[in-house]
Amino acid sequence: MKDMERWLRWQWPFWVSGVFVGLAEVLHYVRHHTFITFTTSIGQMFAGAEMLLFGTTFFQKAFQPDINWVLLGVIFGAFLVALAEKEFRSWVRYERRALFLSFLGAALFSFGTRLAGGCTTHHVLGGLAAMNIASLVVTGVMLASALIALAVYARLGLAYHFKPQESLWYARQARALGLDDDAIGFDENYRPERDTLRRSLLGLALLFFGTTLVGGLGKTWPHSLFSLGPADFLLLLFIGLLAGIGVAKTGFGTGCGIMTPELSIMLQRREPAFLRLRVNYLTRNMFMGMFPFTAILVAIIMLNVAVLIGWLVYGIPLPASREPRDFLTVGHVLGAVLMAFGSVFMLGCEIRNYMRLGLGYTTALAALPGFALGYVPYVFFKASIDRWAWGRPFLAITSLPQLAADPAGQRAIAFLYLALLLAFLLASLALGIRGTGLPLREANSVALERVMLKKFLRGHLTFQPGNSLKG
Repeated sequence: MKDMERWLRWQWPFWVSGVFVGLAEVLHYVRHHTFITFTTSIGQMFAGAEMLLFGTTFFQKAFQPDINWVLLGVIFGAFLVALAEKEFRSWVRYERRALFLSFLGAALFSFGTRLAGGCTTHHVLGGLAAMNIASLVVTGVMLASALIALAVYARLGLAYHFKPQESLWYARQARALGLDDDAIGFDENYRPERDTLRRSLLGLALLFFGTTLVGGLGKTWPHSLFSLGPADFLLLLFIGLLAGIGVAKTGFGTGCGIMTPELSIMLQRREPAFLRLRVNYLTRNMFMGMFPFTAILVAIIMLNVAVLIGWLVYGIPLPASREPRDFLTVGHVLGAVLMAFGSVFMLGCEIRNYMRLGLGYTTALAALPGFALGYVPYVFFKASIDRWAWGRPFLAITSLPQLAADPAGQRAIAFLYLALLLAFLLASLALGIRGTGLPLREANSVALERVMLKKFLRGHLTFQPGNSLKG
């Protein structure tokens, strides 16, 4: 019973979130033969809310009114985590410029998804599992661009806000141990219910999601409850719950994870450079330990195995292999840059921000209207943007197996790709052991914040009366 209480109250090791997100992706693929996406759905939800609230059809120039139950499940799953942990993250106090950058980042991100034909969830978690060439390029460009974006964010003096997750327990421990950058946002005198900006943003979010929920319970939208039927509705909601719980229990998010490989190596060699940027202790160790990258690889490998079984055993076409946006174009490159900057400025990618909405983060509340703003130029110029972004593909193929002309060669490429993913997973574990100096079992069996504080105390301090690690 005590172990169950700890499992509910404490954060989890990162790899566990990879299993939860991977299972959600596999269930979605088995039922729909594609992976989880959010980027078009949020635009459809804006269109639906606009129609129901104001009777206008601006967003319908680009999006059909609809609802995404997986997205709502992610938010609700994170909300359940906050209830289980008895801690909403409304206590975190952000500077106004950090909230503005979250708003701006969401606008950059959502417009970037229109150019790239999908968000980070689409390309990183889904496209890489489906061996999509465009997704490989998007991920590679984001790797480089996110580093630049983090440097810009740090140059603005805000890098200490970039954390995997927040908890009052860790903030108090960090303050007591002198890790001041890790305790940023913790203010005993802050009362979120008195914050006028936060109350306004919360009101907008509740109005938006409440309105779309009303529409989703109707009969006219393609994915409304009555259109789907109870079985599909419950499955999609359950998929979202799995993903939301997994992300909320660790801070899993591609905005952190895609930067891990190069940052891990750089930090191990030149940590003082990042100290000058005020990248906090927890985040530096997160990157050196490869924790988010490992979790993302776990999710990708799980979906990749499901995709291979579907393709090779049941003859299901590879996802992301049929539409114009699946072919590599210049839109993918530019969109990847915008999504990388957006992810860093929002402190996480799209799925991570939906999780943060459920946990009550103010930055996530600020990001929501930013998502809407980013879609505005696409609504005005949809035909021109689609033609420019996706009209001239660089390649006539969409997936790596298509590099071979014969079925045997295609299967060989697919199995080689899976072997490379597994090799990357093992390499990330090895690099993480070297980066943190912790045994594999210890580094991956306890929540990141707890294991990192133990490391700090062992390496830097003698135990003092006020330096208890009891949670």
